[in-house]
This record gives sequence, structure tokens and C-alpha cells, in this order.
Amino acid sequence: MLEKYGAQPPIELLRQVMDYRGFYDRKKLFWKSVADTQFIAACGPPGGGRMAVTPRLFRHFNMIWMTALSQDAMKTILDSILSGWLACKTPALCEFAKPVVVATVELFFQIISDLLPTPVKCHYTFNLRDPAKMLQGILMVNTKTELT
Repeated sequence: MLEKYGAQPPIELLRQVMDYRGFYDRKKLFWKSVADTQFIAACGPPGGGRMAVTPRLFRHFNMIWMTALSQDAMKTILDSILSGWLACKTPALCEFAKPVVVATVELFFQIISDLLPTPVKCHYTFNLRDPAKMLQGILMVNTKTELT
């Protein structure tokens, strides 16, 4: 929520607590000190309904940027999970691990290129959890049934 001059009141309150170790209570008219508190934050790049974080708040944090996984890296991660599970539970299906993973990763990258987040659809943000959840559904299959 932006104000007329670009300020974000909830963010400014956090920044004030970090700068001055407290805030002023306007109802009871006294200073409330905040002690022994650490702040950890996470954010995504602005766009798709996300606002930019003000430099006044950013200066309090060390920024760590994680790049998105490549298709090959994602295939390696998901293939090791699915192949390991299939090798233990149903070795006859091990040959299907790679095609399932390839299709899952290709679908994932198609979705993130087609379904971009917008202010109206800000929930259109995807990460490694989404294809992992798809494979988790496969891992829930009952392996006690016979293959026909």
C-alpha cells in the first residue's frame, strides 16, 4: 500500500523500530522500546503485485540473491528423487522416471513463461516446490498392487 509520496506505512514502522529500537505510542503518549529483537526478511523482485522495498529499509539487511534453477539442474534434482524412490519400491518402473521428469520440467517452464504474475493474479509465482509437489503425488502411489 503506497502513500502519496511513495511511503509504505507498515514498512516505515518496521524501519523506525530498526533505526530507533522502538516506536511512539500515539494513544498513551509514550515511547515503547523494543529490545533483543532480530529481523529476518524475504522478498521477491518488484512486479506482479509486489512493491519495491525502500532503500531506507534495505540498508538494514544483507541481501542474498538466488538465481532460478536451470532446466538441467531441476531435471537432475527431480530425477534423483523419483529414480531413488522407484528403485526401492518398483524397479520395473525405473525406465519411466526420466520421461516423467522431463515432461514435468518442460511443463513447469512452459507454465512460468505463459502464466506471468500480474497485480490481479499475483499468486502466479512458481518455484521448485511446484514440480516437486507433482512428483510427490506420484510417490504416494500404493506400490502393493500388481503391474499389468
